[in-house]
Amino acid sequence: MDDLVQRINDLIEKIKGKLDDLLGKVNDFLGWVPWGLGWLADKIKDAWNWLCGRFEDFWDGVTKITTNMGDRGALSSTATTWSTSVGGPVSAQKDAVDASAVLRADDTWQGDAAEAYAGRAKQHQTALEKVVTTYVTAMSSALDTVRAGLVKFYMGLVTALGALVAGVIAALASSATIFGIPAGIVIAGGAALIAVGAFYTGGELLKSDCTAANNTLTQKMNDNNGFPHAAWPSGAVV
Repeated sequence: MDDLVQRINDLIEKIKGKLDDLLGKVNDFLGWVPWGLGWLADKIKDAWNWLCGRFEDFWDGVTKITTNMGDRGALSSTATTWSTSVGGPVSAQKDAVDASAVLRADDTWQGDAAEAYAGRAKQHQTALEKVVTTYVTAMSSALDTVRAGLVKFYMGLVTALGALVAGVIAALASSATIFGIPAGIVIAGGAALIAVGAFYTGGELLKSDCTAANNTLTQKMNDNNGFPHAAWPSGAVV
């Protein structure tokens, strides 16, 4: 598993554990309410219900993210495959149809046929070069852009989840006393709101990176320079 994805999963599990600890403190108090503190118990119940609402939004965000994490390793290997399995072989074919090199195989071939062949060979060479310099490069670049976007997104998640862990720990510390429990719950809820905001911001940034990569790739794919009539050059004059 991707090391950053593993860190994200570990932080999520840690948050679950700390929330269980906080719930334990709340239940301990609600299970034994001292005489005269019923009003405080009501405030704690209201605060806990509010916290559950905040964390409902948080867990919804976590579910959407963890079920659509992407795979930066696959993006990287696919970009490499385009370069090695497509770019390399096509480059070799481009050199194979170099008119000057091919025509040297028979220096006595002259006249209209030789000139026509040289022209066609040049068109094929240009088209093959276009495949490498435009399509292969564009595809590899687009995949690398999305991969870099995922890395930024993962790092943002690690930061947001780490801050939430710290927030819940602070909430636990505040809840060490009966009167501190409401404040602790508010601290945890505020940390959850900040995490949800970070999820949204990170998602928008990743979406922007993906859109930019797609737009650039589409533009390159629509560039027909080197392909007469938007098609592969014919092999003979018709």
